[in-house]
Amino acid sequence: MKLYNDMRRVEHVDHARKSAEQAVKAIKAAEEGNSIPEYDYLPYFYSRAFNLSWQFYGDNVGETVLFGDNDPTSAKPKFGSFWIKDGKLIGAFLEGGSPDENKAIAKAAREQPVVESVEVLAKEGLSFVSNI
Repeated sequence: MKLYNDMRRVEHVDHARKSAEQAVKAIKAAEEGNSIPEYDYLPYFYSRAFNLSWQFYGDNVGETVLFGDNDPTSAKPKFGSFWIKDGKLIGAFLEGGSPDENKAIAKAAREQPVVESVEVLAKEGLSFVSNI
């Protein structure tokens, strides 16, 4: 994983499809005497079951910061978690997010912004990543 500068095993259909596409592009480019940019995959997992739908991007190591409304009696709960390692946001999970909010957590997981205060991050939640 270029993003983390280490080897990883990622068992997800998204990675399988994208790495296969990368392999084909690399083979075709090599046949033509060219090269292509290094594969730079952002780990991504998701689930959809009934009225629940979550997405996760990045890595799930380090300190966790919970945010949002995770009350099971809420009509439409929206909650998540960020993973902070070495002062940077490196992973993000969101249940009930809109397409724009899911794009925002993906961008944050890739860019790994500095987190100065986990308490502020917990209060700001999605607002923090929407401003990146």
